[in-house]
Amino acid sequence: MTLRSSAANARLIYTGVALASGGIAFYVPLLLSAVGLAHSGAWAAAILFGTNLGRLAGSHVASRRGALAQRRGVIVGTIVVEGLALFSMAFLAAPWMLVAVATVAGLGSGLSFPGMKNALLRLDGLAPSRAFAGLSMSLRMGMAGGYLAGALVGGNHLVAVFSVLLAMFLAYAGCMRVVLRDIESAPAVAPLASAAGIAPAPAPAPAELAWLMAANVAFWFLTIQPTVTMSLYVPRYVPTLPVSTTYWVTTVTVLLLQLRVTAMARGTAGHLRFLFVGIWCMLAAFCAMALAGGHVGPVLAAAVLLALSQVFYGPSFDVLVSSGARARGLDTGEALARQHFWQNLGMMTGSLAAGALFDLGVRWAWPAFGWLVLAAGALAMLAGLGLATRRAGATTQAA
Repeated sequence: MTLRSSAANARLIYTGVALASGGIAFYVPLLLSAVGLAHSGAWAAAILFGTNLGRLAGSHVASRRGALAQRRGVIVGTIVVEGLALFSMAFLAAPWMLVAVATVAGLGSGLSFPGMKNALLRLDGLAPSRAFAGLSMSLRMGMAGGYLAGALVGGNHLVAVFSVLLAMFLAYAGCMRVVLRDIESAPAVAPLASAAGIAPAPAPAPAELAWLMAANVAFWFLTIQPTVTMSLYVPRYVPTLPVSTTYWVTTVTVLLLQLRVTAMARGTAGHLRFLFVGIWCMLAAFCAMALAGGHVGPVLAAAVLLALSQVFYGPSFDVLVSSGARARGLDTGEALARQHFWQNLGMMTGSLAAGALFDLGVRWAWPAFGWLVLAAGALAMLAGLGLATRRAGATTQAA
């Protein structure tokens, strides 16, 4: 059997990821907006809460059993489970049913996503920073198409939307099956840095890794909230703006900048600086939304700033975690699953808080309320990270 090159297999993974993320982006704004208008912001947020609860459980299992992040049957099978669970949403009306099915879909995602990331790291000759930047690009490319399709289709054709989504997930599962079969058939190779004769960048110290995981919870707690709140805020306060607009503006910005920006980071210090830049961009986005009122301009500016936050933060964080695991001889599948666990914990609690904050802002006739709370959280995160970085640096110098 002729094996595909690492570049070809990476493209297959990126294609599958783009299809799956496109399917999710296709339905999320439409469904959240429909549920929010028909029931409440809290019920809309509960759907994302259920999704991330399932992801939390799945990634927890994967982090304890590293072999699950490498088994072809588990990865492919859980992708199919996620697609089937999402497809069933087209036939459900009660919000609690949607939450239950979203939890099952999240479980599939939590088990398969770390395995997909680990498969990228197992491709010979693919640098981690480039691999994760490409992954972020494929995620956003899929999202751009999904959000644009959602804006064109509208919320009156959900059966068709979820049927297309199922087809996308089945194609994703097929791509991963092909890639994992090649990886299992390929001869063992030395890690990229050793094979190339290049010394790897210094890995984060154990203390730095600990506060990195804590920072990841806080970052995703904050950054998931616009995903929920924009679907509720825009129809109520900026009705002239299509509900999917902010999503595709964010996505297109990432597509234009991701690979170019990530390549600028050099070593651990460079990626750490990118984390701080990402949080500053997120803070600026929350401030813009607090001042937006019913004006379109600040809302679009916030969408761009949220994109920049993800451009700087996401790939750099993955690089720091994977390099730390490799430097200490840890299983990268387990390490990435553990990172995914903390990410999902932040997203789960953040999505639920988003609905509650929005409902409070509506009740108090204070649209800026939730955004001001988030801005305060971002400021606290910057202060905490700055303090932790200084302490970690002092500990390393003392040692």
